[in-house]
Amino acid sequence: MPIASLDTFRARGSARFRAGLVLARGAGWLSRAAGTGTGTALAGRVLQAVSPDCLSEAATGLECVLVSATNGKTTTTAMVAAALGTGYQVISNSLGNNMTAGIAEALSHRGGATHAAIEVDEAHLPSVMESTRPVAVVLMNLSRDQLDRVSEVRKVADRWREAIAAHPECMVVANVADPMVAYAVENAARLVAVELPPGWRLDATVCPRCDTPLAFTETAFACPNCGFASPGAPWHLDAGVLTGPGGLAVTLSAALPGAFNLANAAMAVVLAAVLGLDPQSAADAISAIAEVKGRFARTRVGDREVTLLMAKNPAGWQATVAMLATDGRPVVLAINAEIADGKDTSWLYDVDFTPLASRQVIACGRRRHDLSTRLGYDGVGHLCMDDEMEAIAACLGAEVVFVGNYTAFQGMRKRIARG
Repeated sequence: MPIASLDTFRARGSARFRAGLVLARGAGWLSRAAGTGTGTALAGRVLQAVSPDCLSEAATGLECVLVSATNGKTTTTAMVAAALGTGYQVISNSLGNNMTAGIAEALSHRGGATHAAIEVDEAHLPSVMESTRPVAVVLMNLSRDQLDRVSEVRKVADRWREAIAAHPECMVVANVADPMVAYAVENAARLVAVELPPGWRLDATVCPRCDTPLAFTETAFACPNCGFASPGAPWHLDAGVLTGPGGLAVTLSAALPGAFNLANAAMAVVLAAVLGLDPQSAADAISAIAEVKGRFARTRVGDREVTLLMAKNPAGWQATVAMLATDGRPVVLAINAEIADGKDTSWLYDVDFTPLASRQVIACGRRRHDLSTRLGYDGVGHLCMDDEMEAIAACLGAEVVFVGNYTAFQGMRKRIARG
């Protein structure tokens, strides 16, 4: 099998960049041949080592849209790609490598694409903006995630704020119902404000300007000291209907479950609309997405049909638990604490698990005992098992929901793929 296709040698860019592509694709092929993964992460690292400016070169000539958030960025990026695809040829880092090297490697396969929908790790947004000079960024939420790797939420918001100020030409589509996002985009020169239904608030209890406790109503926030408050927005999502300027109204439907996925869809439709695409066509394209990188997939494990969900942090877990509140299926919950997850599991105590109290629950993962203790405090009766496949087999009924944090989810996907 060749390790580099002909388009590698025809690629635009510097000699260093073209050489990096050859070596990167060779490394990726070797990784896949050895069965160690998709090879994209290794290929990206090789490309960046050979060509440090690889992202700038890979993005040259592309109209880039960046998508960043603590939760929902992978799904929303897929939705943005679908929406942009109604009018343009689109490339995306659909395999999920959302830092500089991985993004550059993904964009190097651009073919005839004119536009790029790019998922960006929230801590890397400033550097990726600098390298790609995007036409737009989509910003949805900020909350705690992997504090051993990523700074406190306020620090991330400060960096976003600085990056946005440094790129006044960039359109900023932002969920201003999130106080930290509202603060980050407060001075954006080309702000498109969207008001989504309020979500997780535990990481935005104090004013990011002056540290005074924020006052919240059901739909708004305000600082009683400095005046920082919900800014209002021309775009609103309410009960699945997205309304916008000029009386526009689009009813959103999503194959993906949960109110949060309607919110993700709304952001993608707004982005499409402000870039001149038909919002209804964008919404229709988004409604066809049934899974994203295995998230929300339904698959067979033995004689059970299993729905696979991933939740990585307290905000994500709370949204998932809320979605499952009226779902009677047995639930297998899996928690690890690897580097990719963050080593600290104390965040479990910020999640209310009581909506799961009336069904069969099994705790799994390397930190299953931490999870078991937390479930016990919330009065959720459960079993504790060390093998996820055995846990699924132990569930009553023909359908099961599996919820894992990052490495637990990816590990389950690999086990299912191996059969």
